[in-house]
Amino acid sequence: MKRPRLRRLGGDRGAVTPEVAGYTVLMLLALMIGVQAVTWGLAALGARYTANHAAQQTRVHGGTVAAGEADANAILASAVGNALNDPSVDIDRSATEVTVTVHGRATSIIPGFRPPVTVTVHAPVERLN
Repeated sequence: MKRPRLRRLGGDRGAVTPEVAGYTVLMLLALMIGVQAVTWGLAALGARYTANHAAQQTRVHGGTVAAGEADANAILASAVGNALNDPSVDIDRSATEVTVTVHGRATSIIPGFRPPVTVTVHAPVERLN
C-alpha cells in the first residue's frame, strides 16, 4: 500500500532570506543605539567629573575662577579625552557659592546625531571662622 504524499505549500518558499535581512538591520540599529547611549553616558560622566573637580578647586579658601578653569581644562585634556567633544566650561564664584557648568557633545555613533551634554554643579564657598 502506498502512502499518500503530503503536498508542501510553496507560497512561502524563499521567505527566510528577507526576514533574516530585516532582522539583521533591526539588530544592528539596536546595537548602534546601545553604543550611542554608552558614549553619551561616558561623556556625561566625564563632564560631571570635570565640573566637580573644578568646583572643588574654585571653592577652597584662596581659590579663584582662573584656578578652576585651569583645572577643568587639565581634566578635559587628560581624563575625559575624546569622550566629550567641543567642551566649554563656565565658572561663576560669588561670596557664598560656586557654580560650574560644563557643556559639550557626546561622540557620534549614529550619523547626524550628536547628543548634547550639560552638567551644572553648585558648591558652597569655603569660609574660615
